[in-house]
Amino acid sequence: MVSLNDVDRRDGSALPGGEDRRSNPHIRAIFESACQLTAPFFDPAQGWGGQSLTMYARQALREAYPELTQQDTALLFAAVQRFHRGVPSK
Repeated sequence: MVSLNDVDRRDGSALPGGEDRRSNPHIRAIFESACQLTAPFFDPAQGWGGQSLTMYARQALREAYPELTQQDTALLFAAVQRFHRGVPSK
């Protein structure tokens, strides 16, 4: 299992004396679990007729986090997609 620390060693805090510009703490709180939930959909070894299953990742996020707005789901999906594309293949 790849964790966020394996990909990005930064602790995510603001620079000393700087202002933290991050937003959406409710999305940040579920980001790691969302990455774990969607990992099978981004696995290149998985597929259906040679096609990727990434389209099902968004639906999985909607079902797992029904409290999110449509915009928040889209934002979370985009972040999860960037995370999985940045993870080196084994």
